[in-house]
Amino acid sequence: MINLSRLILKSFNRILCIYLFSALVACAPTPERPGEGVDQRVPDAIGGQPTELEGKTAEDYVALASESTGELREQHLLSAAELFYRRGELDKAADQLETLDAETTVTSRQHQVSLLAAKIALANEKPRQALALLPSIHELPLPQYIEAREISADANLELGYHLAAVRIRVDLERHLQTDEARDENHQAIWAALQRTPAVALQPSQVDDLTTRGWIDLAAELRNTPRDTSQIQNAILDWGMRYPDHPVSNLFIERLLAEAQQSYTPAESIAILLPMQGKYKNVSDAIQGGIVTAWFEQDTSKRPLLRFYDTSDEDLSFYELYERATLDGASYIIGPLDKASINKLAQDRTLDTPILTLNYAENPLSISDNLYQFGLLPEDEARQVAELAIRENHTTAAALVPDSEWGRRLQAAFTQRFEELGGSVLTIQHYPTNVDDYSKPLKKLFNLDDSQARLQDLQHVLGTRLQFQPYRRQDIDMIFLAGTHRAARGIIPALKFHHAGDLPVYATSHVYSGKLDKYADRDLDGTVFCDLPWTLTSDSQYRQHFDAIWNDQQAYTRLFALGVDAFNIVQNLNYLRSHDYARYPGETGTISMDVNQRLHRELIWAKFKNGRPVYLDFSTPPAGTALHDPNQS
Repeated sequence: MINLSRLILKSFNRILCIYLFSALVACAPTPERPGEGVDQRVPDAIGGQPTELEGKTAEDYVALASESTGELREQHLLSAAELFYRRGELDKAADQLETLDAETTVTSRQHQVSLLAAKIALANEKPRQALALLPSIHELPLPQYIEAREISADANLELGYHLAAVRIRVDLERHLQTDEARDENHQAIWAALQRTPAVALQPSQVDDLTTRGWIDLAAELRNTPRDTSQIQNAILDWGMRYPDHPVSNLFIERLLAEAQQSYTPAESIAILLPMQGKYKNVSDAIQGGIVTAWFEQDTSKRPLLRFYDTSDEDLSFYELYERATLDGASYIIGPLDKASINKLAQDRTLDTPILTLNYAENPLSISDNLYQFGLLPEDEARQVAELAIRENHTTAAALVPDSEWGRRLQAAFTQRFEELGGSVLTIQHYPTNVDDYSKPLKKLFNLDDSQARLQDLQHVLGTRLQFQPYRRQDIDMIFLAGTHRAARGIIPALKFHHAGDLPVYATSHVYSGKLDKYADRDLDGTVFCDLPWTLTSDSQYRQHFDAIWNDQQAYTRLFALGVDAFNIVQNLNYLRSHDYARYPGETGTISMDVNQRLHRELIWAKFKNGRPVYLDFSTPPAGTALHDPNQS
């Protein structure tokens, strides 16, 4: 436990100082342990004989199982399954468990089978299945109980229920018996909080003081600039409000060290964008966001900004890059065009870090100093697929424009939806130059076939029949890619063609970004993802945009891109150095993959009475049948 009655003055790099918490040797009352009366010894994950694993492979255990019977055979099969799992050979691990599950008679081993099966499902990106496989926790000895709770937390996190994962792990902590286990649990809690959208960082009425403290700490630091002294002050203020919070000194020190090491203010930033020609308006909006973010930065830490025009065909990007480097640029923002980015991704000689505002076609990059960022629509399509699966939709129809952009989104949605176990049963492209969508919708739902059957029947009977068109019934959702103008025509047409009961999921493009209750009332019921900037942002950046740039609403998301580009370029080390690192940007919660491509996790809304209403997916909806670790 931490007691703030005594504060320790601690030096950081001989310059920075902060009061840190001193730890009292105190423990919470010992809770009733799960599995009371059950053997509490810690078995290893595969059957209680850890030494037997040493020097043996999964194949060795398969061979031993073939020569054994009874409990010994079961133990060897479980050992083989565990080792296949650890090697990432999930299909082979599942095969061993399938054999074992039919033979197992020992209750403790049945629990181990269930836990390993749940871990395999989670590794296969099937978190809902993982939850369903977990055994009743009150039948488990303590080590297996802890493992089940951890699986439950991780599965809820992958389902997008970030705060549910936090609450499970907070409750789990009272059962952890070592400082190392508690520290790992703290890191997992923090990772879940980093993935929680800022708008969702609100405790519930039933949260205990410890949970409230964690959520408040995340919210406090989310609203604090990544400046070490300001983060120190924020943590100290937080500690005054939660003097007995069980967060460890080690964890607090780690947060402060990360802040000190990862934030790297720039002395000079070069912006390389096309300032003439067809991309001028795009560049103007991005530059507006960059300059606005620059104005909001502390005056003493503002970098020098230099702008270079890439629309001059007589100058290559590399020439401008060299010029910017010679001018002393610490970082470069740009370019926009894919052709230049494709070349940069294969260049090992870049000395100055570059944050591009688009993505190379090949996701693999060999450049250590290239970071790729932008409003990638494929990321949105993949997130639509993930939400649809989380909401138990497994058979989809895709309705996309007949264009390269539409096919890109359809491919991204289909790939991710099918990776997660869904099936895209039909894909229909609609023309982009019409206002009547009846023809593609009839094809999508096989209504033409229904009409043809009517005509055949009327011909046979020689009479006119009353007829209600009957659409195909094997679809449980629609993925829609389209602009707000197209969506305003398509959604009413879906209802007219007897598909008003099908949920529609869409990307941000169905919303103009400007509230228009009259025009958007036809979109009611449509669920879509979008930028925090568009749906919830009340930041100083947005206020500046609304006051100064209100006539540029068509470019509002590009303005947000500029804001984030300026801020992210000074936080690249932070994003690169930690798997759980997230930057709470105006364009989404931003993370970095191993190829130094930045990805945005968006937030969700649903049109109601012509208004987009934020949907909070940080906790499971009421009545959701998910594994509750506090219930048997």
